[in-house]
Amino acid sequence: MAAATVPIVGTPRITIVGGGSTHWTPRLLVDFANCDPLCDVDVTLMDTDPDALPLMEEVGSHVAKVRSIGLSVTATTDLARALDGADVVIIALSVGGFASMRHDLEIPARYGIRQPVGDSVGPGGIARALRSVPVVSEVARAMENYCPDALLVNVSNPLTALCRAAGRASSIQVVGLCNELVGFKFSMSLLFDAPMHKVDPVSAGVNHLPLVTALDIDGADGFAMLRSLLDDPGDRGSEPIWMAPVEGMHWQKVSDGETWTKADVVSNNRLKLELFRRFGVLPGASDTHVAEFFPGFVTDASDFGREWGVHHYGLRGHQRDKDDDDREVAELLTSDEISPWPSGELVAELIEGIATGTERHLPMNLPNHGQVQNLPDDVVVECIGVTGASGLRPRDTARVESVLGEYLHRISTSQELTVDAALTGNRTRVIEAMLTDQLAGRLPYEQLVAMTDELLDATAPWLPQFASP
Repeated sequence: MAAATVPIVGTPRITIVGGGSTHWTPRLLVDFANCDPLCDVDVTLMDTDPDALPLMEEVGSHVAKVRSIGLSVTATTDLARALDGADVVIIALSVGGFASMRHDLEIPARYGIRQPVGDSVGPGGIARALRSVPVVSEVARAMENYCPDALLVNVSNPLTALCRAAGRASSIQVVGLCNELVGFKFSMSLLFDAPMHKVDPVSAGVNHLPLVTALDIDGADGFAMLRSLLDDPGDRGSEPIWMAPVEGMHWQKVSDGETWTKADVVSNNRLKLELFRRFGVLPGASDTHVAEFFPGFVTDASDFGREWGVHHYGLRGHQRDKDDDDREVAELLTSDEISPWPSGELVAELIEGIATGTERHLPMNLPNHGQVQNLPDDVVVECIGVTGASGLRPRDTARVESVLGEYLHRISTSQELTVDAALTGNRTRVIEAMLTDQLAGRLPYEQLVAMTDELLDATAPWLPQFASP
């Protein structure tokens, strides 16, 4: 069991492992600058690619100069140096990058498995975990030597599996953060004209499948409100929403005219709303992520989920996201203003809550100590957690009823097998993880074995634990 969070005294020292990331590092630095208790933090960027670090150091210097704050950013390729004395260590990495991700997507596609994202579950998510678990575990064990009281914050996918691996490999306290439930709260606020902070879900799931078992909207029963809207929309579907969706949500407009409406919100969440109608439990991630946990939605019959509105990234989509990140960095460095708006990520809010002892209720991936009643203890689950002077703790206790609870149990089992395989280099464990996974497990046995062997062979440069003795 992980140790309790040690209070942060004074200005936090923060290390970002994978600090050369043009996606994570600029967002986190600007969020720190926008948070008064964190605007003078000391940040160390660590990356195995020395060429990626100078640009991110420049971003840090630019943000500090424009804002006239004490934010300090240094960089190193030495993990021990980066960890020494840190209060918080953030994991933001992708082992193998696009070179390895290509195999995660293209090999399963040849076997008929087309993954909308391919970074959390399914054969792509399992393969990604096999590469990343040893690296994250190494960081966690090194933290025991250089910063044993630090908190490890993971934002990398597959998030739940990596948190579990770090917790199994070390005594370091680990939390995983993802903003999918923030997007869920945004969708519900659009439907019911409620401020986002008045939308309060109870979550009992895993990352990218947080299963909402109860919903409070400004003191009212959100599930009853949602059923009423779905059963008898009346004229409510044509009502405008208070804010258009952001481009990164990949929503498709179905209503006439330029104004986005509540009918558009329903249409772009229809997969999760179908599950809610049928089973009374509401998935809290985007439909694009949810689809990968329920393979019946990702088949030829629905054009692999596209008829449900599921967006497929593909390798080109992931690369476009990287191009967008690089463009935003260039724009940031030429601007004499730093946006005051939060990025939507939760890292700064969590650290601020711990450092100041302020209670914050945030989606967190934490070890299960009864907060999800139909999963075993210690497996990592996504729930609403609370920050404060006493550290981090789960807020709610919940049970996932219906067949979705059975799906959740199987998903967690596959993740446990995946972590086992990654830590031991046992190829049979990989087969077991694939067989248990919802998406991969629908293949005929001989094809599943062949696909797994092909994935392991293609990504062998990043899988030293599977090398022959």
